[in-house]
Amino acid sequence: MIAFRHKTLNAVASFAAAFGAFATATPGMAQTASEPAETRHAPSSSAAVPSWQANDDDFLFLQLVIENFKLTYDVRGYQTDRGICLDLADVIQSLDLPIRIDKQSRRATGWLFAEDQQFTLDRAAGTVQNVNTGRAPVSEDIYDTPEGWCVDTDALSQWFGLTFRPDLYNAIVRLESDEDLPFMQAIERRSRAARLRTRPAQFDLSQYPSADMEYRAWRTPSLDVVAQAGVRTGEGSQSGAEGRVELYAAGEAVGASYFARIATDDQLNPQTVRLRAYRNAPEGGLLGPLDATQVAIGDVETIPGRLTGQTAIGRGAFVTNRPLGQSSRFSTTTLRGTLPGGWDAELYRNGQLLAFQDDRGDGRYEFIDVELYFGRNELEVVLYGPQGQIRRDKTSVPIGFNQIEPGETYYWAGILQDNRDLFDLGTGIQLGPQKWRWGVGVERGLDQRTSARLGVQSLYFDGARRRYAEGAVMRSLGAVQLELAAAHEFGAGSVAEANALGRIGRFNFGANALVSFGDFTSEFAEGSIDYRAGFNFDTSLALGKISLPLQADISHTKQKDGSEVNELLMTTSVTAGRFALSAQLSHQQRTASPSTPASTDTRIRLLANSRFKDFRVRGNATFLTSGPDKGLESATVRLDTDFGENAELQGQLDYTARVDEFRLTAGYTRRFEEFSLRGDAFVTSTGGIGASVQLAFSLGPDPVSGGVRVTNNKLARSGQAAVTVFRDDNGNARRDPGEDVLRDVQVEAGLRSTDAITGENGRAIVDDLRPFRPVLVGIDEASLDDPFLAPSNKGVVLTPRPGIVAQIELPISPTGEVEGTILNASGVQQPGVRVELVDNRGAVVAQTLSEFDGFFLFQRVPYGQYRVIISEESATALKVAAPLQMPDGRRVFTLNRHQDVVRFGTIRLIPENSPNAPIESGPVIAAVRPD
Repeated sequence: MIAFRHKTLNAVASFAAAFGAFATATPGMAQTASEPAETRHAPSSSAAVPSWQANDDDFLFLQLVIENFKLTYDVRGYQTDRGICLDLADVIQSLDLPIRIDKQSRRATGWLFAEDQQFTLDRAAGTVQNVNTGRAPVSEDIYDTPEGWCVDTDALSQWFGLTFRPDLYNAIVRLESDEDLPFMQAIERRSRAARLRTRPAQFDLSQYPSADMEYRAWRTPSLDVVAQAGVRTGEGSQSGAEGRVELYAAGEAVGASYFARIATDDQLNPQTVRLRAYRNAPEGGLLGPLDATQVAIGDVETIPGRLTGQTAIGRGAFVTNRPLGQSSRFSTTTLRGTLPGGWDAELYRNGQLLAFQDDRGDGRYEFIDVELYFGRNELEVVLYGPQGQIRRDKTSVPIGFNQIEPGETYYWAGILQDNRDLFDLGTGIQLGPQKWRWGVGVERGLDQRTSARLGVQSLYFDGARRRYAEGAVMRSLGAVQLELAAAHEFGAGSVAEANALGRIGRFNFGANALVSFGDFTSEFAEGSIDYRAGFNFDTSLALGKISLPLQADISHTKQKDGSEVNELLMTTSVTAGRFALSAQLSHQQRTASPSTPASTDTRIRLLANSRFKDFRVRGNATFLTSGPDKGLESATVRLDTDFGENAELQGQLDYTARVDEFRLTAGYTRRFEEFSLRGDAFVTSTGGIGASVQLAFSLGPDPVSGGVRVTNNKLARSGQAAVTVFRDDNGNARRDPGEDVLRDVQVEAGLRSTDAITGENGRAIVDDLRPFRPVLVGIDEASLDDPFLAPSNKGVVLTPRPGIVAQIELPISPTGEVEGTILNASGVQQPGVRVELVDNRGAVVAQTLSEFDGFFLFQRVPYGQYRVIISEESATALKVAAPLQMPDGRRVFTLNRHQDVVRFGTIRLIPENSPNAPIESGPVIAAVRPD
């Protein structure tokens, strides 16, 4: 009984729970706290040791779904050599199971969905015992990962008596059960309660303290350096010695962020110089009354129109108050970013591999008009570096949800010179006409389901200066979102388009129709089009244990010259274990016209990604199935394997049919703490041969020594945090004289563990933080040796800026307990009441349920000021006042070294309309110490 009354909040699971609640708007179930999870002990020698090891490539973040309900808390997991494993602490948290994970004894004990369904997992003995399996060996069912114990889904299904069925395409795990389990009943109750509310509760990072960084007149920049030298022969004009250098710097000057990129050609001649000065503020407030979220000057990017101008890049200026990262078009989006020399990029949507891009020499990756579907679109660009680096840039684009509140107005304005860097070095390289363009747009929320936008643009296209005005209205109708858009080109013609996106069950669909009037032409609607209509769909077919996603896009276009164009694009992918294959079929059929003959073009493109033991394999191939040149157009196969923790061997074979050439490349990378070094050699079937060496490192300010830090991490492209962990003996969340720092404490950033562990000075540096995306930086509780210490709060919210080091202090506090017994208004012990512990900022820091005898307990509560209240849901159901007060009438209390246990005693609930009901007064301002 004591083991399940004394419930301690699991830090790892609570991070996943908090961010899972933020990521889903579907009401879910409540959470009871669980004990800290084992995260770092090696498997016992008595148990089999799985050969697979956790790595970033295999990491998953999934949502649990049962019937039509989504559970509140998402779970972390991995794609292993046997299938999918899920973090056990996250699963326990999500299913609200009274199971305690003890890292000292390496055991998990408790019960499943009823008290007679006892559950015991013994890692030391290598066995699991429960009502569903009896006593059974664990075998290779559990993997030790940075997050904790990751358990194979087949084993979870056997242990818990319900089926865990992963669906990686939809980023979910479907739970199937023939019985109505307690957590399912809780979901249904909360779903009914949520329908009574006007808006579902959202996770809010504002409930945590923030580390504000004021802009300064100068902050020392971070600098990424890539230098390459080589020689080649048998390559015609490209033969001879070559060298290339790329510098990328990011910092702050004159109260603004900036980045600068300087790159040379293969002969060390300066080729590009790009510079942007900007301010990004997710909360707005820039430029006074303009309340902008983004202001930029230099090399900038504009927002596309709906039917007129595409997104463009060049030297100019840009300002907007739109939320950072929000899609500006109805059913497509464009992703651009920095691509260092020698890197390549892959694009994924909801875990499905969509596209691939090699280094094209301009330092950018670009995926234009990526199709979006109704619901959640999780887009991820994975960058692969020549030294084995992997960088991930994730963007979530929801469609069908209100993206602008009623009465809100968003605007944007920009002017730039197309494809022209801020500084022209006279290299003669010119990508299209470098003409000026400008545009202005506004969008306003009319009600919860409707918004409207207007815009004007002027640009140079198809040999002439063109000026446009356009407008659009968007409306959500249940599971369907509609858009009506129109544009007019002054002195030419007009165009109108209707779009619809929707979902029926697991079937996503879209439909569109466009009609052109007069001589309208733009970057989105060619002047030769008379009308166009199309339909697309996206679904996932369940084939046994395999989920087969299928997308298709069909369109018919009537040209003004009388010809017709029929197009078909189909995409599917298969994920089986650690193998992923994506196939794309494109077909275009054009009828004859007076000026052009009939033609047919059919292509098949394959993208593959897999892991075989210690080898990672990626490949792509394009086939032309019609015309005189039908056959294989190009193919690439790339093989990587690790040599220990800091070395990698890579081989790549390319074939290009146009020149009938094979190219074999081999490379070896060695990563040191300060830099990465790579050597490459290649040979071609046409007689070419060459070799090169590449050096990559980063320089940045060292917040520990005050000097310069040299590292192989990309400091200029990401944010950094210098974290100091200290023992907060007086519970004031500030480091006072005499309070010691703590060593060997691991720092968490968001949902993932990091390799940042505090040293003798109590400090650790966290790298690779995504810029301008708020992240919760906290402590991994499992790394604390003293069980009576706990983080004073869940962490500090930081909004990183590229190239900049943020200073953060994280307090670790001694802990105490708060307990009491709840009686109803009649004086009878009241079980099942949700009790909340509220800190002096008004944030709920812990929750628990009163037991069968009305007893409640908060254990391991950090020192500080608190009050105890009944949750809004429980207070409404029982029709009682939410605040609880001690027998002497006080509601505010302080835990400290003098009083580390607070006993409320018996508390009788007071009817909400009683004149004696206490009044909720908000956050605590002054400290009140109990006698």
